[in-house]
Amino acid sequence: MIGTRMNADCFHHQDTETRRKNIKLTSYLRAFVVLECLFALLGFLYSAVTPIYEAPDEVWHDAYVRWVARGNGLPPLDEDRSGAYQEAAQPPLYYLVAAAVRRFFPDDDLPALMWHNPFFGYQAGGTVNDNKNMLIHTDQERFPWTGAARAIHVTRLVSLFFGLVTVAATGLLAQEAAGDDRRGGLPLQAAALVALTPQFLFISGIVSNDSAAAATSTLSLWMTARILRRGVSPRRALLLGLLVGLATLTKTSTLLLLPLALAALLLAPNRSAGLLSRVLGALLMLGSAAAVSGWWYGRNALLYGDPLGISRHIQTPWGRQTPASLATLLGEMPRLYRSFWGAFGWGHVEYPTWIYAALGGLVVLALVGWGRALFRRSLPASPRVLLLAALWCAAIFLALLQWMRQVEAPHGRLLFPAIGAWALLMAAGWNNVLATSRGAWHGANGVLLALLLLNLLTPFRVIRPAFAPPRLTDPAAIARTVSGPQWTYGEAVRLLGASPDRPSVAPGEVLTVRVCWTALAPMEKDYTLFVQLVGREETRIGERHTYPGLGRFPTSLWPVGRAFCDDYRVRVASWAPGPELYDGLIGLYEADPSARLPAIGEDGRRVEMPVAFRVRVAPEQPLAVTPTHLLDYHLGDAIRLVGYDLTGGVEAGGTLTVTLYWRADGAPGGDYRVFVHLLDARGEMVTQHDGPPRWGRYPTPAWQAGDVVPDEHVLAIPPSLPEGPFSLAVGMYRPDTLERLPVTGPAGPLPDGRILLDVRP
Repeated sequence: MIGTRMNADCFHHQDTETRRKNIKLTSYLRAFVVLECLFALLGFLYSAVTPIYEAPDEVWHDAYVRWVARGNGLPPLDEDRSGAYQEAAQPPLYYLVAAAVRRFFPDDDLPALMWHNPFFGYQAGGTVNDNKNMLIHTDQERFPWTGAARAIHVTRLVSLFFGLVTVAATGLLAQEAAGDDRRGGLPLQAAALVALTPQFLFISGIVSNDSAAAATSTLSLWMTARILRRGVSPRRALLLGLLVGLATLTKTSTLLLLPLALAALLLAPNRSAGLLSRVLGALLMLGSAAAVSGWWYGRNALLYGDPLGISRHIQTPWGRQTPASLATLLGEMPRLYRSFWGAFGWGHVEYPTWIYAALGGLVVLALVGWGRALFRRSLPASPRVLLLAALWCAAIFLALLQWMRQVEAPHGRLLFPAIGAWALLMAAGWNNVLATSRGAWHGANGVLLALLLLNLLTPFRVIRPAFAPPRLTDPAAIARTVSGPQWTYGEAVRLLGASPDRPSVAPGEVLTVRVCWTALAPMEKDYTLFVQLVGREETRIGERHTYPGLGRFPTSLWPVGRAFCDDYRVRVASWAPGPELYDGLIGLYEADPSARLPAIGEDGRRVEMPVAFRVRVAPEQPLAVTPTHLLDYHLGDAIRLVGYDLTGGVEAGGTLTVTLYWRADGAPGGDYRVFVHLLDARGEMVTQHDGPPRWGRYPTPAWQAGDVVPDEHVLAIPPSLPEGPFSLAVGMYRPDTLERLPVTGPAGPLPDGRILLDVRP
C-alpha cells in the first residue's frame, strides 16, 4: 500500500515536472514567435523608409536578380552585360531565390526611376545629410508601390525572410550552448540581440545577399554545435554538409566553415562513433557540400581561371593597387565598428557619436562578464559551443582584414556571417555580469529594450531625414529668418536671403550657410546652385556645388509659391590666407559653371558680382610672424605696428614692396586707411600707396583683439629719381576727414601721426 502510494507520488511528481517543462517550453516558443514578428515589423519599416537603391551596392545586387529573373542565366564575370558590376562574382544562391520571386513582378518602368544625382557624395563623411542620395526620388516611389518600385520592395522581402531565419538559427545555436539550462534566457537574448542590431535590420530590408549569408552560416554553426554536443551520425553529417554547401553558395567568406565543420566531425565526443565513423561522416559532409556548391567554384575556375572571383572586386575603383598596411587597417577600424552597428544609406548616414559610444558600452559589459567567468572558471554555457562561436567570429574577422588589405571595404555587414555567434558570446557575457540569473535576465532585457527604442527611432529620425526633400513653407515667413539680399535668377528662381552660421571661421573648418529659395514660375530645367568663398584676385578657398535640397530637390520639382531653406556646408581650405574677409557668392547654372544665370537685384538691375554675405577667415591663434625689422609703435588705442619687411629696392622704374605687420590690441572701431609714402632726402614724397589693409580684404572694422595682420603695399618707383637717401612714412587716417591716428613710439608721441622707416634691407 505504502509502495503503491510512493509510486503514485513519484509519477505525480514526474507528471508535474513534465507539465512545468512543457509550460516553460511553450512560453519560450511564444517569446520567439513574438521576437520574429517584431523583427519582421522593424525590418519592413526599415525597408519601407529606405528609398530604392539607397543602400550599399543594392543597385548592383538588384541588377544580378533582374538578369537571372529574365532567364539570362548567371551573369558573366569578364564583362558587365548584366549591370551587376562586381557583384557578378557573388555566389548565386540568394539571387536564384530572389529571382524566383522577382519574375512575377514586372519592372519595365525602372529607367524612369533611375534619375541620378550628379553630386552624390559617396561616403562623404564630413557632409552629413548632404547629397546622400544616389538617385532623385519622386512620387513614383510612394506607397502603395507600383511597377519597378513594387518589384524592388518585394525582392527586399526575400532578404527579410533570410533575416528571420538568422534570428531563429541564432536561438537554435544558443540553445545548443545552453543545453537544458534556460535560467538565463540565453537563447532568447542572443536571438533578440541579432533581431535588434540596427545594421542587420537595415541590411535585411534591402536587396543584398548579406542576410542570406548570415542565415546559412548560423544554421551551419547550429548543426556543428549539435554534433559537438550530441556526437556524429550520418544524418547530422549529411545535413551539416548541405547547410555548409548552401552557405558557400551564398558568400565566398563562408568557405571557412569547411575546416571548422571538419574539425567538429573529427573531434566530437565519442558516442558510439569510432574513428572510421568520424572519417565517413567527414567525407559525407564534404561530399554533400561539394554537391551543393562545388559546381559554382568549378565553373569560375574553368571559365575565368578565378574560382573565387576575387579579381572582379579588385578591378573596381576601391580595389587597392598594393596591399594595405597594418596602420591603414587600424585607421579604418572606427568605420568598421560604426558600420557594424549602424551606417545607413551607402554607409554615410550615421548615428551621433554618443550612440556608438553607448553601443560600445554593451561590448564592454560583455567583456567584463567574460573576464569574470574566466577568472572564476565558470563558463555560462557549453565550452565546446562557446569555443566554436569564438573561433568562427575570429575567422570571419581575420578574413575581412585580409580582404580589406586588397579592397577598401571597412563594412561591418561583411561580419554578418558571424552575427549569430557574436550575439551568443555577447549574451553569455551579459549573463555573467550580475550575480544572480534573475538580475542578469532583467539587466539584459533592459539593454534589449533600449535597442528596441533605438530601432523604432532610427527609420524616422536618422534614415528618412537623409533622403527626404526639404520642408516647404510660406516665402514671407522664411524670408524673415535670413538676412542678405533678395535676387531673382532667370525670372523663375528667387533668392530670399542667405546667412552664414557665424561671422568668423578658421582655415580647415566648415562654414554652414543657410540659403532660402522660392519658385516664381514652373521650371523644366534642373539648375545647379553654387556657394563660393572668394578672396583677392578671385581666389576660391571653399565652394559647394549641388542640386537644391542638398541633392534631393531639383528645380524642376519646385512648386510655385512655396519656399524652403538649405544648409550648405562649405569647408574652408586649410591654406586659406588670413585674416581676411571673403565674399560669399551664390548663383545658379544649368551645365557650364561659367554660364551662370544672371542675378537681378530688387532695383531691376543686374548684379555683376552676386555677393550674398561676407565672412571673416582667420586662424584660431594669431599669426606668428618674424619681421626683418622689429618695431613697437601704437596707433590710437587699439593698433600697433610691430614690424615690416622690404622686397626690392628704390630703383628708377622698379617697384618696392613694403609689408607692414599690424597687431590689434582691441577692436579698432573706426574704418582706417593705411598710407605708405616714399620720401627723398628733403622729405618730399616720391611715390605713395594708400588703401585699406590687405588690399581692402581686411578693413579695420573687421579686426579683432589679437589679430596679427600682414599688410602688403607695392610702390611704383618713377623713372626719374631725386637724390637719396630715402625713407618711408607710414600711418593710418580716416578717409572721410583725412585725420590721422596719433602715433606713440618707444620715445613718446610722434609728430604728424606718421612713422619714419628706413628703406635699407
